[in-house]
Amino acid sequence: MFFETLFRFYREIVHYASILKAKEIARRMFVTNSFDGLLSSLGVVLGNYVSGTVSLESYIGTVLGASFSLGFFSGVVATYLSERAERLRELKRTERVMLHSLKGTIYEKAAKLVPVYVAFWSGLGAMLLPLIGISPFLAARLLGVNAPNVALLVYASAAIMIIELFALGYYLGSISGENKILSGLRMALIGLGSVIFFTVIHVAG
Repeated sequence: MFFETLFRFYREIVHYASILKAKEIARRMFVTNSFDGLLSSLGVVLGNYVSGTVSLESYIGTVLGASFSLGFFSGVVATYLSERAERLRELKRTERVMLHSLKGTIYEKAAKLVPVYVAFWSGLGAMLLPLIGISPFLAARLLGVNAPNVALLVYASAAIMIIELFALGYYLGSISGENKILSGLRMALIGLGSVIFFTVIHVAG
């Protein structure tokens, strides 16, 4: 019953998002925050490795902390407040043009619910993809691996994040009509550059 109600609520929000043409905004926020979250998490993982961190909890905790901070406070809260302000501004401007109050109409409801939709996708991108990226550390922790090969986990995590970056680029390519493979490779190369940079620092150190 709960999930059925939640699903109906989500469908309603999606309907309102279509009315106000907010799906494109949500998509941009998802991609942008996914990119920021992945690069931040990649930097945290590689930075921990270069500094000699061997604790799985440290890798997991720092990435989760950074992702939650970026995803919830910036991705969800800040996005919701800014989007809500813009939607209410548009609603009031429409009321002035029409010389009629829109209170209680579908447009007022849409103006209040659409920011929730945009904030949801904004926060999801910042939190979900980094979580997938550190899955090797999470798996090792859940399996109770006592003496894990930290280097193996670091580079496995980095590889997953680079694949995720490629997927984001591929998705952007499909939206823009550009070559999807090249678009994916451009994004992946950014992550690969970070890996090479930190690897050189680690070897030189």
